[in-house]
Amino acid sequence: MTGLITSKIRDFLVGHGPATPERVAEAVLELPEAGGAERALLLMRLDPTLERTASEMWAARGTAITDDRRVRKAAEAFFDGRRGAPLASVVRAVASETGLPEHQARELLTAQFVVAGTNIFNRRR
Repeated sequence: MTGLITSKIRDFLVGHGPATPERVAEAVLELPEAGGAERALLLMRLDPTLERTASEMWAARGTAITDDRRVRKAAEAFFDGRRGAPLASVVRAVASETGLPEHQARELLTAQFVVAGTNIFNRRR
């Protein structure tokens, strides 16, 4: 029975996108009688094809857009046609695009792209 529930949870998350354990428990009819949201959370933690997102929701692995991915996409859009730019300019643009604080955007950018002095370049590490 657990395998059936797990595959229904996975199918729900693939089809509907990220969701909380409570929402998953509502959507999968077998879960309320088998432990509800707590059981859903346990099964999602044990399933390697699912991952927790930054907003405490669960999604199929690879479908959730993490902060790293959002920063990379925003930076790549900023770099379109450019080889590099001042780091401060890219940080401001990425922070405004993603809604992340500037210090977090700076950390994620410097971890993903080549930085030399006060400039950041359109080359991945």
